[in-house]
This record gives sequence, structure tokens and C-alpha cells, in this order.
Amino acid sequence: MRTLSKAVTVAMLLGGLASSPVAAQASIDIEDFRAMLIEGFENARTMDVEFAMAIPDSAFRWAPTEGVRTFTEQVAHGGIGNTLFVAEPVLGETRPEKGDTALYLNDQDALVEALNRAYDYVLEGVMELPAEEFLVETTLFGQTMPKWRVLMQALTHGIWTRGQMVPYFRMNDVKPPRYRSF
Repeated sequence: MRTLSKAVTVAMLLGGLASSPVAAQASIDIEDFRAMLIEGFENARTMDVEFAMAIPDSAFRWAPTEGVRTFTEQVAHGGIGNTLFVAEPVLGETRPEKGDTALYLNDQDALVEALNRAYDYVLEGVMELPAEEFLVETTLFGQTMPKWRVLMQALTHGIWTRGQMVPYFRMNDVKPPRYRSF
């Protein structure tokens, strides 16, 4: 049975803070970890689609200041950006086409469709990745790490990006969709 150290997983989730002897002795089955990733990416999809659907037409291409992403660019960056993490570093594939940005950055339905297409790709990759591949070293943005960590980075990146969007909602007098951690 292939396992990941719970200490490593928890350390990744908590920024490297887990180092107790008890945590170091625990382990998690790769298939349990895969199931957690699938649940995490499905949850992220739900939140990203909710964020996309909550953007009022008046704010669809709004940005808080010049030189930063618009509302829709932020949503796309967080959700569609997952393919960047998964394609080459995890699956050894060329990143799939993102779609027509002129369309999905200007149309809610097209944005939701692009998000779903990206999450379908990521989830299929996670589901089909052979168990032993989770432990294989790869490179992400110039850093060497195991593939399981790249997948965790993708989830973390999405959480970070959604957090950055909350002020976008508030500055447009829109209540942000609720956070879903479970």
C-alpha cells in the first residue's frame, strides 16, 4: 500500500508546521488522499461557479484599480489556472486550450462553461493518475516537489485567489458567496 505521511500532508496544509513525533508516525493511504483531492477540487469548482454567477453584469469587467485583474480575470485565473498546475507538472501533457478569452471574460455562461471544462480536466487527471505517480518528483515554477504537493498547491492557489475576490464583491456592494470548506 502506497501512503503519504500525514505529517507531510498536514505540513503542506498548515505551511510546514506539523513536526510532532505522533504526526510523523501517522500515514494516509494514497487513495484516501486522492479522494480528499477530488472532494477539494469539486468544492473549488462549486465555489468558482458561484463566484462567477454572483458577479453583476455591471462589474463583470471591473477592476479595483488599473493594472490588476478584472473580476472575471480573477475567477478565470483561479479556476482555469488549475490546468497550469496539473497538465505538465503532474500529467506530463501540454496544457489544454483555455478557450476563447474574448468570450469567457465577457459572458457569464461562457465563463462557467470554461471553469467546468478546466475542472473536468483536473479531476480526470487526479482520478486517473496512477497511485505511485503521486510520490514522483516534478518541477513547478522552478521548484522540485512531489506531484501530490503540486496538486495541493493548485487547491491552495484557488483558495488564495477566491480570498482576493472578496473585496471585489464588497466594493461593488455585492455579498460574496459563502465560503465552503467542507
